Amino acid sequence: MKAIAVVTGAAGGMGLATAREFQLKGFEVIGVDQRPSGGNCNHFFQGDICDEKLWMKVRDFIESEYGKLDTLINIAGRNYLSIIESADLDQWRNMFEVNVLGMVVSIKHLKNLLEKSDKPSIVNMSSISGYIGSVGYAAYCTTKGAVDSLTKSLALELAPKIRVNAIAPGWIETPFTVEGLEKSADPVKYRKDVESMHALMRVGTAEEIAKSIYWMSSPESSFMTGSVVIVDGGYMIKN
Repeated sequence: MKAIAVVTGAAGGMGLATAREFQLKGFEVIGVDQRPSGGNCNHFFQGDICDEKLWMKVRDFIESEYGKLDTLINIAGRNYLSIIESADLDQWRNMFEVNVLGMVVSIKHLKNLLEKSDKPSIVNMSSISGYIGSVGYAAYCTTKGAVDSLTKSLALELAPKIRVNAIAPGWIETPFTVEGLEKSADPVKYRKDVESMHALMRVGTAEEIAKSIYWMSSPESSFMTGSVVIVDGGYMIKN
C-alpha cells in the first residue's frame, strides 16, 4: 500500500510545493485548504481548517479508503500587517485560529490514524518570525511562537509512537511574498536588499522547503522529535 500524507494549505505556495514533492515520492496526497485545489493532490477537501466537521470528513475518508495515515503536514496559515496601537482583535483571533488551532484540530482528529502507521510523523509550519519578531507583525510572530511550543508539547504527549517536529523557514519566494515585494516603492531594490540579508545571498524557494519537510517526515530523521528546524539561508546568523 502507498504511503498516505495530508497537507494543509495545499492550494498554493509551500503547501502546493509540498503536495507535489510527496506525490513525486510516491505518496497518496490528501490536500486540505480553504481555497480551491491547485492540483498535486490525489484527493482534496475544501473548507475552513478550524472546522471540526471538515476534519471528521477527512478522517472518515482516510479510514475507509486507506485505514491509516503516515504523515500530517500542517502548512496552512494567515498573516496580517498591523502595528499594536491599531490592532484589530478579530484579526488576531482569526490568525490564532488558522495558524495554531487549525493544527490542534487536525492532529486531534487524525492522531488515531497516524498511530496505525509503522512510522508516523507530523511536521508543523513555524517561521523564524517566532524567534526574531518583526515590526507590524506581532500577531503572526506570536502565533509562530505558539506553534513551536505546541510542537514540543505534542512531541512529548504523542511519543514514542508519533514524531512531531516543526520547520521554521526564512524569506521564501511564494505568491504571497512576491505580492508584498511588488507593492514596495522599488521592488528591484527591495529584493536586492532582502537577498543581501541572507548568508547565501538569495531567498529560498517553496520547493526547497518542501524537500526539507519531506526529509523531516521521513525515516531518515527517525531520531528527531520536538525539534524546530530553521531553514533560512543563513538569515538569522547574519542579522
